Amino acid sequence: MKIPKTAIQFTYNESKRVFENKLPIKEAAEHIHKKHGIKINSAIDYGYYFRYLITGEGSCRSLSSYTQKYYLDRIQKEYSNEQFEKSLAHFKKLIEKFEGSKVGSKKGMRAIYDAYNK
Repeated sequence: MKIPKTAIQFTYNESKRVFENKLPIKEAAEHIHKKHGIKINSAIDYGYYFRYLITGEGSCRSLSSYTQKYYLDRIQKEYSNEQFEKSLAHFKKLIEKFEGSKVGSKKGMRAIYDAYNK
């Protein structure tokens, strides 16, 4: 299922609320499911992805290039430069993890990373 861009904006907001302990992850996933039809287990992945970008902890799946860039753009706007640099480092570690686990080349992720490091 191709996730519409408007849904990604909503997943970011819900994921941030989960990270800030304003909402349980299952409740956020239910909101995402009800509003955008994304399966509950897939909706949970967005919360894990956000947490990983902020803390570098846990595990997460690779999401669409649009989602990755959108989340990094919002983190850059909403958090300190120090946090954004940490998020970029976590993102780079994620690229290396995926490439090292024989998932294959992550050219899209590398392009996103490189665009922030010009």
